[in-house]
Amino acid sequence: MPLSKLYAPSFSQTTKIVFLVGLLLLVVGVSGYFVMIKSENTIIENQSVSVAEIVARQASAARSVYTSQILDKIKKDEIGFSDRDYHNKHGALPIPAQFLKNMATKASEDAEGLYKYRAVSKWNLDDHQDLNNDFLKDAWSKLEQQDQANPAKAIDWKPIYRVEEFEGKQTLLYLKADPATQVSCVECHNDYEKTEEILERRASQNIVGGKVWKQHQLLGAIFVQIPVDKMHAIASKNSKFTILWILSSLIIGLSGLAYFFSRDLVKARGVTKLLFWQAKHDNLTKLPNRISFEERSRELISESRKKNSTHAMCFLDLDQFKLVNDTCGHATGDDLLCQISEELLKELIKPDMLARLGGDEFGILLTNCSLEEAKVTAKRLCENVKNYHFVKDEHAFDIGASIGVVAINKDSQSVDQLMRAADLACYMAKDNGRNRVQIYRENDEVLNLRKVEMKWVSGISRALKENRIIIYSQKIVAIEIGSNYTHHEILVRLIGDDGEIVPPNEFIPAAERYNLMPKLDLAIIDRSFSALSNKYFKDLSNDGFISINLSGQSLSEADFLVKVKQLMMKHRINPAQVCFEITESAAIANQDLVKRFMKEMKSLNVKFALDDFGTGLSSLTYLKEFPVDYLKIDGSFIKDILTDSVDRTLVEAINDMAHTMGLKTVAEYVESKEILNLLSILNIDYAQGYFIQKPTEVTQKF
Repeated sequence: MPLSKLYAPSFSQTTKIVFLVGLLLLVVGVSGYFVMIKSENTIIENQSVSVAEIVARQASAARSVYTSQILDKIKKDEIGFSDRDYHNKHGALPIPAQFLKNMATKASEDAEGLYKYRAVSKWNLDDHQDLNNDFLKDAWSKLEQQDQANPAKAIDWKPIYRVEEFEGKQTLLYLKADPATQVSCVECHNDYEKTEEILERRASQNIVGGKVWKQHQLLGAIFVQIPVDKMHAIASKNSKFTILWILSSLIIGLSGLAYFFSRDLVKARGVTKLLFWQAKHDNLTKLPNRISFEERSRELISESRKKNSTHAMCFLDLDQFKLVNDTCGHATGDDLLCQISEELLKELIKPDMLARLGGDEFGILLTNCSLEEAKVTAKRLCENVKNYHFVKDEHAFDIGASIGVVAINKDSQSVDQLMRAADLACYMAKDNGRNRVQIYRENDEVLNLRKVEMKWVSGISRALKENRIIIYSQKIVAIEIGSNYTHHEILVRLIGDDGEIVPPNEFIPAAERYNLMPKLDLAIIDRSFSALSNKYFKDLSNDGFISINLSGQSLSEADFLVKVKQLMMKHRINPAQVCFEITESAAIANQDLVKRFMKEMKSLNVKFALDDFGTGLSSLTYLKEFPVDYLKIDGSFIKDILTDSVDRTLVEAINDMAHTMGLKTVAEYVESKEILNLLSILNIDYAQGYFIQKPTEVTQKF
């Protein structure tokens, strides 16, 4: 018998071998299939959770930027306000919760099915934010277990998530706490909680109404949906092909498994990578965004503490950028931002970072450099921007940049502290003439003064909102013996947060620097007109009046005249009983608008006084230019008039000149009987000062 036939396997042996090999391949294939499916499910779930975390953080960050920059900006610029019923109110913007809802709707629509998210809450103010499915109800209860009654700081919230059938698809359902981080948001919600509508809603929810929230408590959450059915379907389909290849040939099967597995993995990671990139980059300039900037800043703070190294953070704000938008439109402004970004990048090297923080603001992180080195780099950036000539159609623009620089070292407390310092230094660079670099140092007196002023910005805004701006009055009397002529100057005070009376020299500089004077002036006028209308000033003579100071900022606003006329109509006052006091600096702020304001008011019989006369270099010029009725001789000339012959001569000359021009004179700082007697000898018309009357509060409910 031939050896070939001897060693040839019998049919039954061949069948067994084939069966065993087939069984082995089947076991390997099936085992590989289930191992692969489990691995894919784990990867898909983990990647989806990462995407959901990014989406939720991006939503919270966008809402935070909207609140702190957009709403604060429109309040400061008086171009609008936030209101829940913004659809029906001209000039209104959505409150932050509605902004988040609208942004979530738009982002979910634009995502083309990659993800959806929305704000939800058990304490919702909007039916679309309700906990309307089993997952949300269960997840919310688990978030509530993490809540604290009186949190002293931000709570370390753990997100709740799971993959399940949802709306007909396998979906990762993810809920992350979105507590109120700002006191104003908590106050706003607590105010709504007291309304009849909310109390009725709480009753319908079987919830006791009137709950009072504190900062950091569970007020809302971000609900994210990441569909994973398509990824599962692709993985499952390719896995079947892989098993067929394994059953045909172990080597080919394993190769096919690797190929299809890697393809699915790359596809899933590609989607995650895209979403991750979008969450951390600016869509316009493609630069890192605020989220990336803050993350890198935290890394540098940690590195500074471990290695005692020094880095630098810079805030760059473009000068005159608004002019480009106003002249050529926002599309042109966007084009400029992209080009400026490329110019800035030319001066930076890895691992330095340039990020767009929003609008025309950029953040720069310079690694391993001293403050002096950072200043040199910042100056180069300023020069690059200054030398860049942007041309659009027939328009040419020269853009500058103001940069604030702060050191990142082992003493740095937090990202927020560094960003506030860099932002403050940037403000100082603008104040000092723009297109320059300002270094932040803790012991800098000017910067510390700006800190105080910036704190007053929110303090003044709160005082205006809470009706804590009050007025005082001080008599101005005729010096002529036997005359009972009397009028009053209106003075402003502020009731502080702790109830103390704050004098104007503490908050007026901040109001002037940060453009709050128009609001403040209108509040003072409103209260003064109300007092006049309600006959508070009972001692006014027949032709007496009240004098109200106006700032240059107010007179430079085109609609200020209309607002003053509206207040006159509102309180039905006699314009002849009103005098507006303006200073030389206010008069020259915007001469055309000032002249228009005075002309319109004079046509209504309103009077005008030129305040602090004699201190300006061009007072005589403006005395001819503007139709004033009274000259208020600056108190610096009056207080020493008894002992200073120069002051006496100047006062006498001013008075003679005023009378020649048909004007009346008022002497300020009259603090003694002797001064008053001398003013009478000099033929001054009116006197004002502590000897006449100390300022007294206008005690009236407004």
